[in-house]
Amino acid sequence: MKFRLISAKELDAPIVGRWAELRSQNARSQNSIYDSPYYSSAFTSIIANARDDTSILVVEDAGRIVAIWPFHALSSFSAVSIGDFLADYQGPVCEVSLDLRIADALRAMQCRYFSFNHMPSALGKFSQYAWIHSHSHILDLTGGFDVYAQRLTEMRDASLLKKVATNERKLSKKFGELRFELQSSSDTDFAALIAGKRDQFQRTVGAEHDIFRLDWVRQVMDEIRAANAPDFAGLLSTLYAGDTLIAAHFGMRSGKVMHYWFPWYHTDFAEHSPGLILLTQCARHAAQTGITTIDLGRGDQPYKLRFATGANQLCEGAVSSPAILSSLQAGLYHAKQKLKASSLGQHLRKLRQTAR
Repeated sequence: MKFRLISAKELDAPIVGRWAELRSQNARSQNSIYDSPYYSSAFTSIIANARDDTSILVVEDAGRIVAIWPFHALSSFSAVSIGDFLADYQGPVCEVSLDLRIADALRAMQCRYFSFNHMPSALGKFSQYAWIHSHSHILDLTGGFDVYAQRLTEMRDASLLKKVATNERKLSKKFGELRFELQSSSDTDFAALIAGKRDQFQRTVGAEHDIFRLDWVRQVMDEIRAANAPDFAGLLSTLYAGDTLIAAHFGMRSGKVMHYWFPWYHTDFAEHSPGLILLTQCARHAAQTGITTIDLGRGDQPYKLRFATGANQLCEGAVSSPAILSSLQAGLYHAKQKLKASSLGQHLRKLRQTAR
């Protein structure tokens, strides 16, 4: 097995073509993880345009490319997946059943520590290095929206979509006719969404966690929004009540998969659950365009649990050389979790909140 490290600028047509073949090959083998837009070469190219620390590890066997692994070299010591904290799916795009030697790959990447927190458990080599496991909940739209609705009714809350319809009627009666657009080209709508998400970050987790303050993140959002190819496209969806934008979502689409990424709703309309209406309308209209999966991303937020009809398994951890480095980090992580759950941890959290 041969490893070749290239810069994103060296990503040429033959590699991009093989990249697409590897994704397609996995789809045919019933491994749908690589259908996610995060595994599109276009996503890597857009990230690389905004960040100079992007590299790509090309793995070859008998002259054939068997794996492609884009990443960020944060230093000579550590690396993270392409997209960094923006990436809801991580890891290399590999040939089916490839036995990738991760330790060898790490050396070829010229780093000693690779951390991950959205790694699909289906990429089994990484599961053995996981500290914790989580889910990325999905809406299975195979067969259309009505089939999904029936499946949801049988699996979850039979009254959920009825409640959503009731809120739609109330909103329409009080504020004007509801108008939904799956793919909006409005610059004003996009700016409103970004402003709304920034306000949400600052109110809920603090200004230091407002990712849209970063120039490279804003550049990535703009370039993804401009992308419009069958394999990869940005998706800005909007919900109006009368002349007022009450909810919006910005995400990505690749083939038949839509990734639900940055939803927002106007808090003045919270009484009528505009966020739930927005997701319902996205599902209804996306199914009409041939999308068969909406991926809600990692996390067990109530709305995800209520709408999901399936989930992809994810894991978080690190791989290192020597292995003791990631083992020590795993021990530190679990110690922190125990402290947070303890009475002392709860007391310290209250003090920190009081100090703000």
